Amino acid sequence: MKKTIEMVLATALAASPLFAEAPKFSVAGEVEFEANAQNVSGTWYHDYSSTFNLLFAIQFTDKWSAEAAISADGDGTAPGFAYDGAFVQYLLSEKVAFKVGDFTYAEGAFRYYNYDDPADYAIGMVERGVRGFEVNVYGLVVGLGLGTDADDCSEEGCTTYDAHVAYDLALGEHTIRPFFNYKSYQTESHNSLRAGVTANLVFGSFGSAQLAYGLKSDYLTEDEPKMTHAFAVEPELNFGKVSLKATAFYAIIDDESATDLEVPEYMFFYVEPSFGITDKFALGIQGEYHTMALDSDASLAQIWAGPKAYYTATENLGFDAYVRACIPLGDDYEGDDKDVSVGAGASVAMSF
Repeated sequence: MKKTIEMVLATALAASPLFAEAPKFSVAGEVEFEANAQNVSGTWYHDYSSTFNLLFAIQFTDKWSAEAAISADGDGTAPGFAYDGAFVQYLLSEKVAFKVGDFTYAEGAFRYYNYDDPADYAIGMVERGVRGFEVNVYGLVVGLGLGTDADDCSEEGCTTYDAHVAYDLALGEHTIRPFFNYKSYQTESHNSLRAGVTANLVFGSFGSAQLAYGLKSDYLTEDEPKMTHAFAVEPELNFGKVSLKATAFYAIIDDESATDLEVPEYMFFYVEPSFGITDKFALGIQGEYHTMALDSDASLAQIWAGPKAYYTATENLGFDAYVRACIPLGDDYEGDDKDVSVGAGASVAMSF
């Protein structure tokens, strides 16, 4: 035991020059919880969802740092927590960094409120986890490693090898980010490709716009691999106390069963003008058209319309609530599904 204690003390003394100052520790996080209700043919149905994200950051020296994260995200009032990974970073210079550990990559996230969680939806690519090595050089990100996504365990095995490449090109206030993601399942035919580009354009105080394109393809070694193309335009405009948000999304799906689209419908449109009643309170009017299907031959379209109120208590705490009518338009609805339904809900979001 004495020798063990002496060895630990000697190791600590040897490492002390590396971390002459005490490590700086910080915690950041976000919490969001919501409740929704839907009245269908006179019967009310409700659901809850909750999100809790925590990020722990440690600054050892000017060069060495680390991050670790945990999260709880799911239906109900108490989803279980999960370890989201950790990485260590060495900063060679202001523009060059090396990392080793766990990384999550997502590209082309929606601004549209109902699909804005990149863990579930994306124009380009939903979140994918990799354990490996990353280099960031002047905005160029190259990540290589082993896949850790839950869907890696399929009939074709659980082992994947991943490569993710992205580049942030800054043109004044505008940013253009092309990306490429390749996943190999180490089988004769199963591999997947995600690629595309996202442009975030800024027009001063007048507003901004996001333009995004995503290509998705699986089983690339087939003679004619199936491909899906996704497009989105998302402007946000400001006119003093009046603002306007909108999203137009459309996907070209080669074969509905070939490549999963990371959105549950092939087309939708959303527009919301809002009016700032006070500095903290705003009222918006939402209008949406949804195809509600990946099959362009299906006739299941709906229109959603209604008011939404926003209250910003502080910069890091906000509330919102909505009421809307859901109007079926498609010919494939039968029975009570043809009836207009009413939905309502509220959410609270905070960050720290």
